[in-house]
Amino acid sequence: MLLLIMAGCGDAGDGTNSGASEPTSGTDDPSTTSSTSASDATGDATTGTDSDPWASPYCQQVADDRPVNGWPDDWGAREEAMLEAVNNVRSSPTNCGKNGDFPAVNPLVMNPQIRCAARNHSLDMSTRDFFGHENPDGELVGDRFNNAGYAYAFAGENLAGGVDLQTAEQAVAGLLTSDDHCANMMGANYTEFGAGFFEGSGALTLYWTQTFGRPAGS
Repeated sequence: MLLLIMAGCGDAGDGTNSGASEPTSGTDDPSTTSSTSASDATGDATTGTDSDPWASPYCQQVADDRPVNGWPDDWGAREEAMLEAVNNVRSSPTNCGKNGDFPAVNPLVMNPQIRCAARNHSLDMSTRDFFGHENPDGELVGDRFNNAGYAYAFAGENLAGGVDLQTAEQAVAGLLTSDDHCANMMGANYTEFGAGFFEGSGALTLYWTQTFGRPAGS
C-alpha cells in the first residue's frame, strides 16, 4: 500500500505562510491527501445571488441541473455522506497528533457556495490532471470561494484522491491519518462545509474536495 500524505499549509492572514508539501507515506492506488487552511482572510462575494447561489457561470457548470449533464445524483449523495462523516468526527473529542487534543465541536452545515467551490476543484483536478490546493492558474481555496460568491472570515480545504476512496467514510478514514487534515475537520472556527466528488480520467480516478468556511461578519 502506498498512501501519499502532503503536509498542510496555513495562512495566518498576515501575508505569511507555514507548512510544507512533502510526501510522507504511501498506496498502490495511488491515494493522495492534502490539506490547507486560511484564517482571518477576507472574501469578496462577487457572483451568484442569495436566492440561487448556483446561478453564476462558475457554479452553473457543476450544478445539479447543469446545462449539459446534471451533476450525478450518486455524486451528490456521496457529498452528503461526507458531511455526515465529518460531523461524526466532530461529535467526539479527537487527538490530532502534533496539533493536540480537540474537544467535540458543533456540527457543520452544507453551504451551496463552498460546495460549488469544492465541486469545481475536484472537476478541475481530474480534467487538468493535477493534485493540489493551487491549480495551474495559481488559484487557491480563497479564490475559489470568491469565484463562488462566498465572502468568508475563515477558509480551509482538504483533498483526497485514489481508486480505493469509493466512499466518504474511506476518504475520511484516510484524512484522519494526517494531523493537519484532522485539525481542519475539528476546527471550531468553521461553521459551514462543502464537498465535491468527481470521477474522471485523471490519474487518481476519484477526487474528493472538502471545503470549510465561516461567513464574513459571523
